[in-house]
Amino acid sequence: MLTKPNPASTTLYSATQELESHAVRFIMAHKSIERDVFEVDFDELPEEILDLNPCQTLPTLFDRGMVLYDLGVIMEYLDERFPFPPLLPVDPIEKAEKRLLIYRFTRAPGCWYELVNVIINGNKKDSEAARKTLNGNLIELIPLFSHKLFFKSDSMTLVDACLAPIMWRLNLLGITLGDKTKPISAYANRLFGQEGFQESLTFCEKDFTQ
Repeated sequence: MLTKPNPASTTLYSATQELESHAVRFIMAHKSIERDVFEVDFDELPEEILDLNPCQTLPTLFDRGMVLYDLGVIMEYLDERFPFPPLLPVDPIEKAEKRLLIYRFTRAPGCWYELVNVIINGNKKDSEAARKTLNGNLIELIPLFSHKLFFKSDSMTLVDACLAPIMWRLNLLGITLGDKTKPISAYANRLFGQEGFQESLTFCEKDFTQ
């Protein structure tokens, strides 16, 4: 039985294997945020989410009497509420660029998060087409993965927090990184070595790279 969110605590209701939940868990662990994290099933959402989240989605964040349930809103709220280490640049132009990248990877039509969902849950034909598309997208962006330590940045940003769950699942998705894609492998390993990444993994997710 789940415990109700403590009003004095930052509480996250998270799906055990879902990309958006993993991204938020990574951010919270990276920032060493004191938190309560409850793993829940989409088919058995607790009363708190059913009553207070009109979209009835995961992840859902409870903090300071607020209920947040959009990935972009949750990430930026956490970055401003817990500013160290910062995960968005101060410059408004650079910040807007990062927001567009997050939109491109997580919410735009045909985005990478959508492709991952189709690969895992779609029929064989759709899954194979999505896998081919995602693999092609990764290869096209090799110059950006190799240009700087992180994605178009010298330090980790929210963009990387969104990409890390995908990188961790590449083996699960049937995408193999060969010699020509070494910059992607190196980038992924830098993310996996970041503060809090291993801590952010659920029991199920720890087996994804096997």
